[in-house]
Amino acid sequence: MNTVATTEETSKTLPVITLFVPCLNEERHVANVLDKLTEVTKRLDLSHEILVIDDASTDLTVQRVQEWRAAHPEAPVRLLVNRVNQGLSRNFVEGAFQGRGTYYRLVCGDDTEPLETHVEILKNLGKADIVLPDYSVVAGRVGMRALVSRSYTTVVNLISGNRIRYYNGGALLRRADVLRWHVEATGFGFQAELLTRLLSEGLSHIELKLTAIHHGRSRAVAFRNIVSVLYSLAKISARRLSHLLNPGRTQNKAALVEVPPP
Repeated sequence: MNTVATTEETSKTLPVITLFVPCLNEERHVANVLDKLTEVTKRLDLSHEILVIDDASTDLTVQRVQEWRAAHPEAPVRLLVNRVNQGLSRNFVEGAFQGRGTYYRLVCGDDTEPLETHVEILKNLGKADIVLPDYSVVAGRVGMRALVSRSYTTVVNLISGNRIRYYNGGALLRRADVLRWHVEATGFGFQAELLTRLLSEGLSHIELKLTAIHHGRSRAVAFRNIVSVLYSLAKISARRLSHLLNPGRTQNKAALVEVPPP
């Protein structure tokens, strides 16, 4: 008996999308996130896998995920646990390597997105290389935190030459693009760094005006993250300058064509 699966047979068993759920002390929220992702993928009849990466939580996050999995044994949920905190950006890249889906999306473990937001994003799967949620107005985010968010977007657009409305919304991407162009940033600036790179490579995108909820806590203004964001901004600036000086070296995705055998 031939035990080697054909490419066609293998592709039928692979999920369309890998949904990556990073968690750091999300015992109150992670079950709701898993409920929503299960509901939306069922509603859209979308083959999927959910990859939860716990980043050395000190609360009961892992226990809550295990309890959820025990109550939903049919759900394609995998759980990976870091014994030492690695940071969101590193886990994002690791999730892309661990996943098997054609598409890939980060869904925050703190449950910031309503169910209909998930539905709208996944309904647009395949309509562009990048589907960008626009959370430029987030319920519950006011004052200095809102000002910092708007200012950050303005700065990224200024130095990259883009006109994106929001960079940190958990874009819907092709997993292969994450693997090919992943970044080394350790802070929250990694999403802007990745997206500006993908856009500079000629990938198409659409933006969706959607709703998100701020739960009143954020590590975005921590000193370590600020340093990392400044590093990402410097890299974005350097890449833009390089492209301006050497425009012919930009690798547009349509520039490479496979030649069939004679």
